[in-house]
Amino acid sequence: MMESNKLKAAIAGGGLAGLACAKRLVDGGFQVTLVEAEAQLGGRTASWVDQTDGQTIESGVHTFFGPYSHLIRLLNEVGVEIEEIVSWSDKVAFLKSGSPLNIFGLDPLRNLGQFLGGLLGNNNLISPLAKITIGLAFANGLLRLPYYENFTVAQFARDGGIDSQTYERILRPLSRGLAFCEPEELSAQVLLTLILDNATKPWNLQVDTFKGGMSKVLIEPIARWLQSQGAHLKTHSPLRNIRLDNATEYSSGNITGFELENGEVLQGDVYVSALPLEVLQKLIPARLSQLPYFDKILRLETVPATAVQLWFDRTFISRDEFIFLSNSPVVVLQDESRITFPYVGSRISCQITDRKKDDHSDQQLIDLALREIQRFIPASNTAQFQKAVVVRHRAIAIKPGVQRLRPRQTSPVPNFFLAGY
Repeated sequence: MMESNKLKAAIAGGGLAGLACAKRLVDGGFQVTLVEAEAQLGGRTASWVDQTDGQTIESGVHTFFGPYSHLIRLLNEVGVEIEEIVSWSDKVAFLKSGSPLNIFGLDPLRNLGQFLGGLLGNNNLISPLAKITIGLAFANGLLRLPYYENFTVAQFARDGGIDSQTYERILRPLSRGLAFCEPEELSAQVLLTLILDNATKPWNLQVDTFKGGMSKVLIEPIARWLQSQGAHLKTHSPLRNIRLDNATEYSSGNITGFELENGEVLQGDVYVSALPLEVLQKLIPARLSQLPYFDKILRLETVPATAVQLWFDRTFISRDEFIFLSNSPVVVLQDESRITFPYVGSRISCQITDRKKDDHSDQQLIDLALREIQRFIPASNTAQFQKAVVVRHRAIAIKPGVQRLRPRQTSPVPNFFLAGY
């Protein structure tokens, strides 16, 4: 089809959701223009180079789970085999201050011994009785999944008789690490659904480390494919306004353009928002906010998703797995200096989740991360700290009942759609 005869699609937001949407629209014969506010594509899966020293900065702590089948298929379609860009692991670690590392195997099909060893061992972290209790609680929760729609993880734990030690050492790190939420606010149904998805697909129970910055190995191949198909991708292009025509009493109207901060107006036959939720909420036209569909979007809440990356002159972590820290605001960390960013020394990427720390300055968060790393990993005291970077995003707060607020991808406005919410 000649480009002039193609239907045109305008997409606001160049994160993974926006790029995946662009791929589907290109496949459907659309001429696509995608705009991104930042200097690089990728959103929360972006990475960029610090021009002062050439080191790569990531947008956060990232992992790739085996069940991400849709993303694997997308990468295959743009010519990327997942094994080329990730290093798989079949285990995850928990660390309690003053104790040895606790390793849990994830894959009973490929390594039954390691899986059983993790369940039967690690008694310094969680007692045998507590393992039985939490196992029964999860089994009961999976059987009564709809019942827990309006329960928090904290309420689920009380309902299941889970003791406070297991709650703080296991459930709090998992809630914070997987959803950026405290267990007192995270939907129990969401956590149970994640467990169910993995339990019913044991052959996919693996996590990965990316072999390079995510922009390089994940985002750039998708962007190159889109550009090879004629899509236009523009960075440094924040959206200022969503233009809406004059509606009648029988219609919600149509979008007539995406107005950018530089005054340019993107026009198309269809318009897609793949913007961060907190950005979209500020841009919804006042008239549309009266509609139940958009009112639900406005009622969604977000929570901070904060990462701290730290560089040291020597290595003091001998493993590459993701390590969950028990009883710490630094919920998970990983040394990325061997697989992701080969580096002489240690490059530690960690996630901080603690509602009491949400208003901390960058320097306060860096100081906190340093103290916690030294507390949990005493060998780090012999390493010289070199630099640190704080990266802040926001994520949807997955509270009880939130699934009733999350929107469909089609909206009441005939030519306006969403991607990634």
